[in-house]
Amino acid sequence: MLLKSQPLDPKFCEKFKLGDDESERKIKSQHIGKMFDDILDGKRKIGLKTRIGWIWRDIKGVFYDMKYAVRNRLKWRKSISGLRPWEGFDGLITVMQAHLRDYITTEEKYGHSLEEYKNKKIATAKETVEILERMREPIDYSIKRRDEVESRYPKYQSLITKYESGSTLCSGDFVVQDNGWVGMESGKDPRRGYFEFVNGCFELAESPDQTETDRLLAELMQYHEEIDNAYGQADIDSDNDFERLGELLKENFYTWWD
Repeated sequence: MLLKSQPLDPKFCEKFKLGDDESERKIKSQHIGKMFDDILDGKRKIGLKTRIGWIWRDIKGVFYDMKYAVRNRLKWRKSISGLRPWEGFDGLITVMQAHLRDYITTEEKYGHSLEEYKNKKIATAKETVEILERMREPIDYSIKRRDEVESRYPKYQSLITKYESGSTLCSGDFVVQDNGWVGMESGKDPRRGYFEFVNGCFELAESPDQTETDRLLAELMQYHEEIDNAYGQADIDSDNDFERLGELLKENFYTWWD
């Protein structure tokens, strides 16, 4: 994807007198060659006015650079101060987002492309920032999908086991039924059914309503199936964002700043 010219805003062209009809301009001279060849070959003396103009341009350039050096230190201080040499994608995303947000503000205020091109550049840059924000915390893809599933089911609780050594284990999914709990343990060969605490131990017991227990267990199995599917969908969501990010960069990397 190479650089391509974009149509300019007519007001911008009028301001800088771009696109004037060449046929109305008087010709001073013509020759075949390359631009500024006569100057570079020493066939034409460089006038004092031209030399002063070049010097003044260089002086302005120094002050321009100083201005942006100060401006960038202030604008980028928060982003830069948070970077660390060992950061991977998170540090890169921080820099990309900061630069794109800076670009969006500048394009909105000073952009001189034709309106539809300007709006497209701003919209695609904003979309890229949003995708990068989602990619910043990869686990959020899974959390989002898991939350969607959990919102449709009871608030399952876990069996908390404390050991004399001081360690604690959290396992299984359980929901209240009468004076006990219906659910399934985690780990290898888990028990499932209706449980009660017997002499301080969590044990399988006879259900007061087996039909309800079976319904709750079926619902729990459906919950686990949907959770597994949610994690699979989270992977798809992440892949889709990577694919879309690639499309946005390919289509706009050279044109955003044009």
